[in-house]
Amino acid sequence: MHMPSSPDAPLLSQPPAGALAQALGLPLFESPWYMPAYPEYAVGQWQMRRGGVGLDRGYHSGPCVAADSAVLLRKGAGDRWETWMSRSPFEIASQALACRHAHGHTVVMGLGMGWTTANIALQPTVHKVTVVERDAEVLELFEQCRVLDGLPASAAQKVELVQADALEWRPAPGTPPVDFLYADIWLGIAEPRTLPDVQCMQSHVQAREVYFWGQELVLGAQARKLVQAGEGLSWPQALEAAARATGLPLLQQPTGSHADFVARVLQLREGTLPSR
Repeated sequence: MHMPSSPDAPLLSQPPAGALAQALGLPLFESPWYMPAYPEYAVGQWQMRRGGVGLDRGYHSGPCVAADSAVLLRKGAGDRWETWMSRSPFEIASQALACRHAHGHTVVMGLGMGWTTANIALQPTVHKVTVVERDAEVLELFEQCRVLDGLPASAAQKVELVQADALEWRPAPGTPPVDFLYADIWLGIAEPRTLPDVQCMQSHVQAREVYFWGQELVLGAQARKLVQAGEGLSWPQALEAAARATGLPLLQQPTGSHADFVARVLQLREGTLPSR
């Protein structure tokens, strides 16, 4: 569950996460990734807030109990606070492939809370991380929350922050070619404009490999249409066709067990709509 829409809403007294998980018969979520110790902090239209114990579900797994949450809130229309990113099981699992498979010179489109950037920098296969973020207040919040302070110097020094629009940014002449592009600039997952946005970014960046937030949902929806069209394609074949149709060098072209992974993500998505 995400934080209340108002950052001033009181947090009720909550039981320890382990006790709640045991009482409900649910697993206790434990992140396999490095998670910065975010302080509560505000810059302009953005706030970093901390939460307690709550119920959530993973990106490709069922309900669970999560603790020590943190959320990035942005003030929207009518002074309503929107959860832009969080340290929830859903968020963490939906970005795990980016953290795991980044390599070489990685470009991250959209800074958010910065924990994805931190984990990418920790990968020994990564030698440089260029982060493109257009909002100066998000960049300032990242610095004030000292997100990279917990990393070894060898990892933190890989990160370069660039203030620019992800849909317009191009690598400067003479910079190393981009090996891996990870894009996450959207409030909601698998929005209609997600794929066109990524195609636009890639036309400028020309990365050797591409992955974007919600990629499984985008490909899965397209593959399902191909299967329903009655052209005799199996689920793995339809996923391969959907991936090819994007024109992007996507991470893990969906075959074999990856097809099962995408199907599971798609099935869970159809139940409830995870907000961000």
